[in-house]
Amino acid sequence: MDFSDERFTTVRHRNLWGQWTFVFEKSKLCSLQYDSTNAKPSAVQACAYAVADVDTDLPSVVSRAYRKTVQQLNEYLVGKRKEFKIPYKLYGTEFQIKVWESLKEIPFGETRSYKDVAEMVGSPKAVRAIGGALHANPIPFILPCHRVIGKAGDLVGFGLGLDMKRRLLVIEGAIPQEMLLE
Repeated sequence: MDFSDERFTTVRHRNLWGQWTFVFEKSKLCSLQYDSTNAKPSAVQACAYAVADVDTDLPSVVSRAYRKTVQQLNEYLVGKRKEFKIPYKLYGTEFQIKVWESLKEIPFGETRSYKDVAEMVGSPKAVRAIGGALHANPIPFILPCHRVIGKAGDLVGFGLGLDMKRRLLVIEGAIPQEMLLE
C-alpha cells in the first residue's frame, strides 16, 4: 500500500532497537515499519528507552495515537503488555485482511503453524498464500505474525528477521530464553 497520500501522516523515531516508522490515518494506525540497520540492543528491555518524540506540527489526534502506540509497544517489549488496544485500519486484499485479523486469535505466549492459520481462515490448502499474507502484514507486533512458525516448530519466515522473531517469542515466553543465543 502506498501511504504517500495526504490523508496519511508518517511519524518516525529511532531508539536502541532501530528506526520505527508509523503511518496513521487520523487516529488509526495503518502501517508500522521497523528497520534494525545499525541497531544492536544489548537486551530485550532496550526498547524501554524509546521515547515518543512528537513533532509539534502533528495534528493532535495523530499525536495522541502515536504516543499511545509507542507506549503500548514499549510495554509489550519489556513484557508488561500481552495485547494491544490500538485502533487500526487495514489496507489489503480481502484474503490478506482475513489472515491478518485471524492473528489476534493466537494467544500471547503461544504459536501456530502456517497450516493452522490456513485452517483458521477456512483455506486449509492455502499455506503458501498464508505466508505471503503474513509477509505483507502492515502492522507487525500489533497483529502478531511472529507467532506463526513452521509445522515442525522451527522459526521461519518473518519479514523483520528471525532474530527479531526469536526475541519476540522469548518476551512472550513461547520459547526459552536460551534460544536467543542461537
